[in-house]
Order: sequence, then C-alpha cells, then structure tokens
Amino acid sequence: MVRAIILSIVFISIPAFSAVYQCTIDGVATFSQLPCGEDAKEIIIPETNVAQGIPKQSKAVAGEVDSYITMQKIDRDIALLQREIKQLQDTLAAQKTKISYMTQDTANRMGASSIADAIAQRTAQVERRIKPQIEQYQQQIETLNTMKAQLSQ
Repeated sequence: MVRAIILSIVFISIPAFSAVYQCTIDGVATFSQLPCGEDAKEIIIPETNVAQGIPKQSKAVAGEVDSYITMQKIDRDIALLQREIKQLQDTLAAQKTKISYMTQDTANRMGASSIADAIAQRTAQVERRIKPQIEQYQQQIETLNTMKAQLSQ
C-alpha cells in the first residue's frame, strides 16, 4: 500500500508526456496526450529553457507592472494616512468642544486666573499632543507623493 502511494507520487511528479498528438476527428483538428486516431501525428514539444532568461520586452513589461503595483500600494498608503489625519482632526475638534464646556470650578482647580485661561491651557496641551502626529502623517504623505512622481517618470 505504502509502496503504491510512493510510486504514484513519483509518476505524478515526473512529466508524463513531452509530445502531443494531432488528429482530425469529424473534420476538426484535435490535440491529445495520447494518440487520438489512426491519422495521429506526433508533435514534439521542446523543453523550455529557463536559463535563457526573460526577453527584453518582457522585462520592460514586468518593470511597468511592478511600477503600477508599487503606485497602487502608495495610493493605498496615502489613503490610510489621510484617514488617520482625519481621525486625529476629529479627535482634536471633539476635545476642543469638550474643553469649551469647562466650568469655573475646574479652572480654579487648574490654578488658572479665568475660564478663558484654563481653556487656552487645555487646548494648547491637546494641540501639542495631536498636531505633531498630524504633521508626521502629512510628511509621510509628501514622501509617498514624491516616490509616486518618480515612478511615473
């Protein structure tokens, strides 16, 4: 049983035929791996020589495809970064709105002289935390756009 399985694996992994047979059946040319009729003509298919490499035209097409795929990835990365920026901007706006509802009691606990000063302090804290992240994402977008421009040349 094990021997039969091993033999079947060996025969499957070895190319079974390097020839194709051409026959005419009911006036239609038919191709088969086995002789398909009395008029079967054997057509020898030469082995593919992969050592010759890719033709120059194929290399150019492959380079264009690679550039296209890279540009598509850059576009996806830019879209992702833009969504992150939008989310950070929304977070910043929501926190500014929340800060604007500050009470005098909260301002007093912060040690601010007025509600306006307390709001300005809290807003500055939030902006110092969020704006650098937004700027970093914007710089990454600029870099990706530069890469994209270089690829399109």
